[in-house]
Amino acid sequence: MISRKETNSDSRNLEGLKQFFCGGAAGAFAKTVTAPFSRLTILFQVHSMVTTKESRPLFAMTLNGGMRKIVERGGILSLWKGNGTSVLHRFPYTAINFYCYENILDLIYSPEHNQEDSIPAWKRFVAGSSAGSVACIACYPLDLVRTRITTELPGHECYKGIIDAFYQIMRTEGARGLYSGLGPTMFVAVPNFAISYTIYGTLKEYVLEDELFYNLRRIDDESGQETLDWRATLMCGATSGGVSTLLTFPFDTVRRRMQIQNVHIPYEKRLSGAQLLKQLIRSEGFFAAYRGLTPELLKVAPMVGTLFYVYEFLKQQLNVGQPIR
Repeated sequence: MISRKETNSDSRNLEGLKQFFCGGAAGAFAKTVTAPFSRLTILFQVHSMVTTKESRPLFAMTLNGGMRKIVERGGILSLWKGNGTSVLHRFPYTAINFYCYENILDLIYSPEHNQEDSIPAWKRFVAGSSAGSVACIACYPLDLVRTRITTELPGHECYKGIIDAFYQIMRTEGARGLYSGLGPTMFVAVPNFAISYTIYGTLKEYVLEDELFYNLRRIDDESGQETLDWRATLMCGATSGGVSTLLTFPFDTVRRRMQIQNVHIPYEKRLSGAQLLKQLIRSEGFFAAYRGLTPELLKVAPMVGTLFYVYEFLKQQLNVGQPIR
């Protein structure tokens, strides 16, 4: 006879697996949709390090110019170069992030509160930063490999694929090489997700409570609770992603450069994150730290909006707990 305790345990495990899948699938889908902008952003950020001709400009002067250059060199599908690694990274990364966020929030949010009570913003911030830290450390090697494959120039490839990239990095740089640039990445990922979750959750509460946004709400068929419609979900997600990107973008530029400097710069000339940032500003100007911001902002609205929307949609379809808070 199966005990009630075992049944509850199995139910929780199944709920956890569903939650994990919803987060991973949402991240992979959103990343694929916006992959061309992601690649363009990275190339803007590191172009002065990877350009092979002194006569070439340090970076594409315009958004259209950068996009055209990518297509001319590798065809239309080259806009998705490295997306396979991106999906391999993004699925566990987003899954761990959402899973940890919701469970950490449950731990620090007192259970005696009613669902209608507002969750303090600082608790969302703590849960988001903690989740971001765990996901970042767990999945960082895949992010490193993705960046290196994405920034390879035609005819100057260092790796034959994902597996070869891991092998070559381990052989030439050791295990530490897989975590090159982790410090600046933490400065990006941790506040990025903390800010995103905080703003998204706060905006969501505001939209649900203010009658001004009545037309942006709907009644969930399963729970009967009022929730955001797709327009409000995309709006809240895009806003949260845009604000977090503006605040953390310089650190993102530094981490991308740290991820590829082992390939393009001799050992004795490699720099720390702080040194890279100083050198970049000194040699290319302050706004060089924000180079690539335009395609990133064009990407972040549909990506983060789609991420939260698909996650909420899949949770509803699979009857997984309550919507993200």
